[in-house]
Amino acid sequence: MAVWLPQDLSASRPAMPATLASESKVDASHKVKSISAINDRLVPKDENDRSMPYYHWWPKQGSTEWISYEFTEAATVSSATVYWFDDAPWGGCRVPQSWRVYYKDASGNWQPVKGADKYGVEKGTGNTVNFDPVQTKAVKLEVVQPGNYSSGLFEWEVK
Repeated sequence: MAVWLPQDLSASRPAMPATLASESKVDASHKVKSISAINDRLVPKDENDRSMPYYHWWPKQGSTEWISYEFTEAATVSSATVYWFDDAPWGGCRVPQSWRVYYKDASGNWQPVKGADKYGVEKGTGNTVNFDPVQTKAVKLEVVQPGNYSSGLFEWEVK
């Protein structure tokens, strides 16, 4: 039996515990291979951390885009945290102009969450929005991209 041992601690990644997001089915307005980065539980060291996988809407620019999580069963959700990707000054991705969280109601329609405190677009950190708890089987992240740029993210957590 062969065993691989990393020479450096940074070369290994321990198994992370499952989360509501990591166990969800992901869908998006722009379907690309990197969509699996959204809920892989890997958090970047900064907004342009190329050692981590990330998802983006490039080459779409200035448009409204979305990502959704469909849960395996109904869950109560009251916060979302997004780690934005931004490759300024030379790349084509910037933090979004704005973003919102929606939940799917009992009729299957998307509704905006109520009582949201702050939708942040800070670089290099998790941007957490807290809102009134909702019982749902799905949530959606809606992103308005800046005029001449695309947006992207490393991770989207929901709790």
